[in-house]
Amino acid sequence: MTVVNMATRNQSVRLTAFISLRTKFVLFVSLVIIAVCSGLSWYFITQQSDSMTRSLIGTGSILVKNLAYNARYGLVAKDRVLLEQLINGVMEVEESVYVVFTGPDGKPLAVKSKRGIYPDQALTTSLFRTGSTETTITPFIAEAGGRREPVYDFAVPVGRGSENKAPFPLLSLEMEDAQPESSARLYGVVRIGLTGEKMNQSLSRTVGNVVLITIVVIFSGILAAVLLTRRITTPLKSLVGVAEQVAGGDLTASVSPTTHDEVGQLTMVFRQMTESLKDRDHAVTQAYRELEQLNRTLEQRVQQRTSELQTANDKLKELDRLKSAFVSVVSHELRTPMTSIKGYVENLLDGLAGALTEKQSRSLERVKHNIDRLTRMINELLDLSKIEAGRMELNLAPVPLLELAEEIAESYHAAARQKSIILRTTPHPALPMVQGDADKLSRILINLIHNAIKFTPHGGTIRIEGQLRGHAVELCVIDSGSGIPPHELDKIFDKFYWSESAPVEARGAGLGLAIAKNLAELHGGTIRVESVLGTGSCFSFTIPIAQP
Repeated sequence: MTVVNMATRNQSVRLTAFISLRTKFVLFVSLVIIAVCSGLSWYFITQQSDSMTRSLIGTGSILVKNLAYNARYGLVAKDRVLLEQLINGVMEVEESVYVVFTGPDGKPLAVKSKRGIYPDQALTTSLFRTGSTETTITPFIAEAGGRREPVYDFAVPVGRGSENKAPFPLLSLEMEDAQPESSARLYGVVRIGLTGEKMNQSLSRTVGNVVLITIVVIFSGILAAVLLTRRITTPLKSLVGVAEQVAGGDLTASVSPTTHDEVGQLTMVFRQMTESLKDRDHAVTQAYRELEQLNRTLEQRVQQRTSELQTANDKLKELDRLKSAFVSVVSHELRTPMTSIKGYVENLLDGLAGALTEKQSRSLERVKHNIDRLTRMINELLDLSKIEAGRMELNLAPVPLLELAEEIAESYHAAARQKSIILRTTPHPALPMVQGDADKLSRILINLIHNAIKFTPHGGTIRIEGQLRGHAVELCVIDSGSGIPPHELDKIFDKFYWSESAPVEARGAGLGLAIAKNLAELHGGTIRVESVLGTGSCFSFTIPIAQP
């Protein structure tokens, strides 16, 4: 129950954390559209506000300068009628809020206002005090009828020596026909107030239109993004649904491309993949059926083949037993006549039947050599038969292995001298006794030393060395012969194996090393060979140390 709840919880977490590609794309495009449209709208509104403000300031500056130019004589003469006419002309401008003419004594000469808005006289006083003739623009917030209204105040001092030229001479009421006096005394101050309410209303309308257009553009962009993502994700959803069916094992599910873009290519590739899976599934199903059909008869066939192999193995064992028995019998039967033949030959050589010529002696020596060789083969066959039959018995006793090797080497000195081979044993007085059968150890040494003499060329050397290796004594027979090829080292101890590099006349029965290996292993030891082609070989075997 707990495992089911955990699996359900993990699945719900994965579903909650999953955000579709469509949602991501729409959100991203929407954010981009909102950011771009909002930035452009803000920039447009800012530029429009600045443009309207500059236009209002430009209009006010032109009005106040023209009014100051035309009212100069009225200010000097304090002609209120002229000033009233000028004021009425200016007040016809929709943005005009008030017009004030101030005399040189700082008192208003003519004043007219809309909505009861008047300027602060402190600015006029400041202009009389500083004597500045520049146009002064002062924005302020006026209270009118319980509401706040932005007003831009334009003030121009009019005085002697000032350059109150009309920006547009055609708008002036009279032409200038007298040069200004050199005195800088002010005639008065002309002030006009222009309201910014109309500008704000126009800006508000502009802002509303821009906001509306921005909202329409944003929603249009979002709708276009939704439609575009729907066109992209709908084939993908279909592809995912078919993929889930295929993953569930339904290889009959298929999907067709509806677009000619990358999604359509993906759908086509997926369809080809499902078709390939269908073909492979059919092939696997067919192979499985064939395998089932094969398995139905496999057990019977295996039993039949096992029975046949068992019968063949029994026959081989019987043949091997008969072969071993035959070899044993034949070898045993041959040993007796061979011993008799050897005895007669030795008697002839000793002159018991009369004197022999040199040619007869040489022939008898050759006969004796072949008899010895044949006797050795027969003994090897008998020993191998006993070993394979498990009838080889060991008479274990402490044996001085190195001294035994010296005795065997002494018996081979004559054969070594015939080939001018130096055969020597390296003494080692500290070697302990080994636990073994002296006769069987002698057979090992005889086989190794005989082979060393046989394969060592004239003038070579053979060394017999002993050393202590762990809890055993190792005896090495080292020759300076032709060596053994590396690929033959693993097969050199097999039965009936002759080295390819060995001369035909030097080949024996191929049993000496196999017997030596079996005898060494019967003693609980090992035998191995190391050889370098063209340099020589080292045959070594180990025999466990005798226990005190």
